[in-house]
Amino acid sequence: MSFRDENRGTQIFIVLVVLAAFIFLFLNMPGREVLGWPLLFFIVLNIIIDNLAVPMPRGQTSVSVAFAISLALIMLMGPAAAAWAKMSAIIHIRDFKHYKSRLHRLVFNAAQLTLAAGVAGYVYLWAGGTLGQVRLPGDLIPIAFSVLTYFLINSTLIMIVMCLSQKLSIFGVWLTNFRWAAANYLAVAPLGILIAVVYVNMGIPGVLLLIIPLMLARHTFIMYMDMRNQYLSTIRALTKAIDAKDHYTHGHSERVARYVVLIAQEMKLPEDFVEKLEYLALMHDIGKIGIPENILNKPTRLSDEEFDIIRSHAAVGADIISNIKFIGEYADIVRHHHERIDGRGYPDGLQGDEMSLGAKIVGVADAFDAMTSERVYRTPMSKQDAVDELQRCADLQFCGRVVSAFVRVLRRKGEIA
Repeated sequence: MSFRDENRGTQIFIVLVVLAAFIFLFLNMPGREVLGWPLLFFIVLNIIIDNLAVPMPRGQTSVSVAFAISLALIMLMGPAAAAWAKMSAIIHIRDFKHYKSRLHRLVFNAAQLTLAAGVAGYVYLWAGGTLGQVRLPGDLIPIAFSVLTYFLINSTLIMIVMCLSQKLSIFGVWLTNFRWAAANYLAVAPLGILIAVVYVNMGIPGVLLLIIPLMLARHTFIMYMDMRNQYLSTIRALTKAIDAKDHYTHGHSERVARYVVLIAQEMKLPEDFVEKLEYLALMHDIGKIGIPENILNKPTRLSDEEFDIIRSHAAVGADIISNIKFIGEYADIVRHHHERIDGRGYPDGLQGDEMSLGAKIVGVADAFDAMTSERVYRTPMSKQDAVDELQRCADLQFCGRVVSAFVRVLRRKGEIA
């Protein structure tokens, strides 16, 4: 989405933040005492580390330790140097490939980081921090205030622009995207202190030595992320194999998983649970792997015995899921995604609060896709008709809260009136 495509509120906020950053930089020129090779070294180091950020699974956020460079600069050279160095965040090679749609995001991100670093630097001085040297434990309180300030400014400005751009609630964005950020800042802050200590005692060569274990840690994390991506790829491949057995549900599991993620995010569920819920939704029909194809694809009405075999897929799927370490504890979501609020579902006849929220979400997404997909025994409904049916059955077959969240998502995406 380009800057022109953003809504007016988002455009105004981005302009104000960028303007504030440029005013701050204009009023805070680095003094001659900090200009030189050391500052240039830290700016280049910040650019490199920023560009080595590791994307998270959903690609919406990334993990970087560039804050450590800012904290070290705050302690060594003061707020002006830290702010000017952070403006270098605009040099992000990966986003340059899509500069037409992401230029305003790059500029905004650099601006808000500039403000965060600059204000955090002044808070460090205000709290009694010393420049050019590290006095521990005396400087720990100023460091703590500085870290807290940086985190609050950074997270608040990003939250506001996300809420304005995507029309989300601030509380929901906080829960979904920034709960983990506080722990990340606490983990990276000691590295910033270490960089400052090493620079004071060993200079630039000492800081360069720290980069080696940092790169090893990054490589290990990338391997971990690759393993998770391969895990998801394996699940998707298995899902396609299951969908291929049933000629009339091709792509069904992928669509259900996409709907499930949208509903869960609309309901402000924690991101780690949303990720697990996506995997479970992809595999919600895995129990069909043991059902004969002549029953799955039977063009005529099923007998009672055949229908019982079809219904067994939920329990069989749960048994399979329970043996998978990463998501096994949530196997009940697969087992109960055909349960009903009124207790007339299967396989256990649960009702109301006896069902987990995850099962209720998968149940709504599964029913919606079933109604809007072609089947051998009927033509597909329109999305509006399917939503009307979900609303008619809310609090009887489906959870009303989940249905309402799904309706909000579909309306915001313009898929229904």
